[in-house]
Amino acid sequence: MKPGTVIHRRFAVNNTSPRSQTLWLYAAGAEIKKRKFTFLPQQTGNELSSWIAFDRPAVTLPPGGERVLKATIRVPQTAWKGERYAVMWAEARAPATKERNVQVHNRVGIRVYLDVGTGGEPPTDFRVDKLWASRDQDGKPRLEAQVTNTGLRAVDMTGELRLSEGPGGTSAGPFKVTTGVTMAPKDVGQVEVLLDPSLPVGPWKADLKLTSGRTTRIASGTVTFPAALNTTAAVKLSSTAFPSLTALLTTAGALAVAGGGYLIWRRARRTP
Repeated sequence: MKPGTVIHRRFAVNNTSPRSQTLWLYAAGAEIKKRKFTFLPQQTGNELSSWIAFDRPAVTLPPGGERVLKATIRVPQTAWKGERYAVMWAEARAPATKERNVQVHNRVGIRVYLDVGTGGEPPTDFRVDKLWASRDQDGKPRLEAQVTNTGLRAVDMTGELRLSEGPGGTSAGPFKVTTGVTMAPKDVGQVEVLLDPSLPVGPWKADLKLTSGRTTRIASGTVTFPAALNTTAAVKLSSTAFPSLTALLTTAGALAVAGGGYLIWRRARRTP
């Protein structure tokens, strides 16, 4: 994104609760810390959040109501190159009462990744370095992978594991990645798939598909899960699929405020 660019994004706010609710809109800072996308406390801002404005500070919705809102990001002409992180929040505030002397806030947000620079959008890329199998102290087998961010943008890892060619020709899955990771460029992190203790030890053909935005990598190998507790076993990779590189896009998604019954939904366009 070139300095001086102005971006407009629309999103919808829905009230799924049985009573009218007021949602307050604001942007706050974020950072990638210890391979996690981390929100700064409360309404703490940063450089990127100061560039974000909404067409209204708050919206009141009746039960079942919806409102389309607009966020505007204005990149200053003097902005230095590099990627920045923030969150666009919608927050419901329950005031303190005689029965409850603590004010309760529920909020939900949309992550913002914005890279400032000239030329085309920086590439999103990562590689799966290695796989290994283990069994924890509770007897649950798991498959873990080491991943390196080889691109020029942060990646948010999601994915699934499929097992095939198991004992008696059985198959299992897909199993969702249970522990993902957010990595800045050049970071190395781990993802994990936790499985059921009743799963046979194998051998299995394992296909681990990892995705960040629209960039996908698939690592395959033969895995036999250890029978003993607190043990690990390396998995020899038989192949790694590398689809063509694509820029990081944010897919359409929905997020609910925990315990609040509010929903923010965005028909995503290109991530800034």
